[in-house]
Amino acid sequence: MLVPVLALAFTAGSACAEESSSAGNGEAAAASFGSTTRDWTQLQASGSAASRTARPLPGDAAKNIYDRYADSFKHPIPEKFDRDSFTTKEK
Repeated sequence: MLVPVLALAFTAGSACAEESSSAGNGEAAAASFGSTTRDWTQLQASGSAASRTARPLPGDAAKNIYDRYADSFKHPIPEKFDRDSFTTKEK
């Protein structure tokens, strides 16, 4: 039981040390902020990690999606968005 507590204390202490050491280097931290997200979105946009196997939708799913898309043109675009029109009113 003592070992997990010590491990937790050590982990917390090292995290605090890393935070204090990076606090003095704010410019470097700001430059690297979001770099992981940018790397993932760049990988996604490039398509270099995309599967080479085509995975088309099954016929029924594709038909349902297209039908829903086509039906969306049957209704006019409203002049304004009324947030209350989407709530249920209890009586």
